Amino acid sequence: MVDRDERRYMDEEARREAEFDSISGYLDKQARIKKEVNRLKRLFAKIDVNKKKLVFTTIEDVAFMSITMQDLRESIVREGTTVTYKNGENQYGTKQSPDAQLYLQMSQKQTAAMKILLECLPKTERTTVEKSDGFEEFINIRAD
Repeated sequence: MVDRDERRYMDEEARREAEFDSISGYLDKQARIKKEVNRLKRLFAKIDVNKKKLVFTTIEDVAFMSITMQDLRESIVREGTTVTYKNGENQYGTKQSPDAQLYLQMSQKQTAAMKILLECLPKTERTTVEKSDGFEEFINIRAD
């Protein structure tokens, strides 16, 4: 039998582990976003100085969306694109998962942001940069 003090210690230990995992996950995501920002900034290093401020803000948004979409994609692959719900006592059904909905919304916003970035590139650079919203990769991962 576990006494009250031992239970408190176990609860505190579980809370610390969850907090560490949360902080660790946050720091990992921040590092991945920073790496993506740096990669994109190198691609857009030759643009006009007047456009850099707009472009760098948009790059940060695109990097955030790219990394978040990677995480959402992993979640969707693990858990699927639908979830079951219960409305009331006898009403059950399935609906699109929140992760799948968010992925689709971010995909659309990322595509729009990428169009802004591509317009800022010099004409000769535009043909060498391919834009990807991750949809093809998502479809190829799915084994349905």
